[in-house]
Amino acid sequence: MQPRTPFVLCVLLSQVLLLTSAEDLDCVPGFQQKVFRINQPAEFIEDQKILNLNFSDCKGNDKLHYEVSSPYFRVNNEGGLVALRNITAVGKTLFIHARTPHVDDMAELVIVGGKDIQGPLQDIFKFARTSPVPRQKRSIVVSPILIPENQRQPFPRDVGKVVDSDRPEGSKFRLTGKGVDQEPKGIFRINENTGSVSVTRNLDREMFATYQLFVETTDVNGRTLEGPVPLEVIVIDQNDNRPIFQEGPYIGHVMEGSPTGTTVMRMTAFDADDPATDNALLRYNIRQQTPDKPSPNMFYIDPEKGDIVTVVSPALLDRETYVHGLTTRDSAVLESVKEEKRRMLEGTSRAK
Repeated sequence: MQPRTPFVLCVLLSQVLLLTSAEDLDCVPGFQQKVFRINQPAEFIEDQKILNLNFSDCKGNDKLHYEVSSPYFRVNNEGGLVALRNITAVGKTLFIHARTPHVDDMAELVIVGGKDIQGPLQDIFKFARTSPVPRQKRSIVVSPILIPENQRQPFPRDVGKVVDSDRPEGSKFRLTGKGVDQEPKGIFRINENTGSVSVTRNLDREMFATYQLFVETTDVNGRTLEGPVPLEVIVIDQNDNRPIFQEGPYIGHVMEGSPTGTTVMRMTAFDADDPATDNALLRYNIRQQTPDKPSPNMFYIDPEKGDIVTVVSPALLDRETYVHGLTTRDSAVLESVKEEKRRMLEGTSRAK
């Protein structure tokens, strides 16, 4: 009986691309419409629907909670904005805040013909989910802005709005921070009169996952009146990165005659997508075994861990008969595997 010698396995596994549905890629977290306009009615009637709000966090809207800037309105279970009692004057603007554990967003209702009423904007947005600053009452109200990466034209496009309930006449909004006046410059800008925040080009989460901006109001001479208040922009991950094996070709070793279930090696791939989402979830499989004899399925790879193990009887692991390669369809890489096999076989012949 010949001594047991190493059985060499040349392994090159395919990159695994986890696909998401078109619906997932098209889903934009937050209010699907940010600004609504209605004419001032003679009276807002109790429980009569004023408009429908379309909000989605792209994850089922679990624990969705709405708050309205006026205590005389609420959002019902169907997403309809309704009055809590008959009322006439409510001001020129209402703000609706929606949040889930995943998304925090705000919409604006402009009441054309509405009259100003006394009193500041309700301090209901003070708990911005990702804000690192202590809670305090401010006239500048901001909510985190969520923007999916890889958006298509047209640009610029509005992505959020800053509100100042006590802004003096003639004052202006000013936006600063990384992505505005710091590198990479010019990505975000703010309408100095309305507070609308817009993005000027598509974003890449793998380059910058978040942007920390700051908003302030200034007088006509540019002096700061209030702020700066932090405004966080969060880039939502899309499944736009192919998992890759950062090394290769891989060479695994297993002794001939090894028992079934012997571990040959572990494969580890890398995905640049957000590890907190399913976009970075990897699944391994063996695309091809060459040659396909004495069994077309001599090895198995754990789809989650990447461990390659033997699944045939020990008698079929015969080094003198086969050198196996598990390959991809990439011809250029496949040639390097063939060359590696050729060198190994030549080395084996010289050793005999």
